[in-house]
Formats: sequence, C-alpha cells, structure tokens
Amino acid sequence: MIPPTAVVERCFSKYPTVFTRLRGRNDTAMEYQALIAPTADYCVLPKVDAFNMGYPEAASVDTRVPAPNTLTFASHNSYGRGTLIKMAQVDVGSISVKDVEFLAFDLLQTVGYDVILGRSLLRHVRLELDFVEGRLRMERVTPSQ
Repeated sequence: MIPPTAVVERCFSKYPTVFTRLRGRNDTAMEYQALIAPTADYCVLPKVDAFNMGYPEAASVDTRVPAPNTLTFASHNSYGRGTLIKMAQVDVGSISVKDVEFLAFDLLQTVGYDVILGRSLLRHVRLELDFVEGRLRMERVTPSQ
C-alpha cells in the first residue's frame, strides 16, 4: 500500500503565502502567515520570537564576539547579521518537517511578513507556483524522490 502524500494547495492574490506553525526547542508553538521565497537561502524568523521559542542565542547583541552560529549576509540594500537556529518542527497544512534551519533576524516592517520560508524548508517539498493563476501547491518529498 502506498502511504498518503502530504499536500498543500492554496490560491493567492499578490504574493504566495501559507499558514505556518513553528514549534521551538522549548516546545512552544507560534503561528504565522508566512511568505514563500524560493530565492531566500534560509527561512527567517524575528529574534524575539526565536528567543521565546527557546533559542536564547538569538537575543545576543555582542558585536565584538559573535556566537559561533552567527551568519553575516548581504541583501539587496545592506549587510546583515543573524543567528542560525534549527527549528524543532515546521508545519504547513498537513506537511511537517523537523530540524529546519532558520535565521533569527528582524525584517523591516515594510516587508509586511514576520516569517519567510526559504530553501532550508523548501528543499523538503516540491513547490509549484503559478503567478498567472495565483495558485501554489506544496507536496512533501520523500527521501527516495
């Protein structure tokens, strides 16, 4: 018997977004309307939320001696620094993925989203985006695919 496949299908108007539940190291769960960004290397989460979910290293502000899991990156308008953490579990609809890398970084308010789902999560799913029709489809990829 073939096991059922976890699939999420959704319509969107301007940007592809999905309802996401994140479960942290201390088993705290938080829910977001997250932007899907296939061009982002990592998923992104606000520092204060990462701290509240059991990642105290995300609140570090020491610029002279950064934590070993600090990541410096270049964006389209500046350089940034965030803490790389492993989210215990990420749920998108019926799709569930454990140990997903997130960057604890405070996005600008003009972005309009607190959480971005990047390739650190998307490599575990097959993603189809149709901007003309305004549809997205995510399907959990089994390790053999």
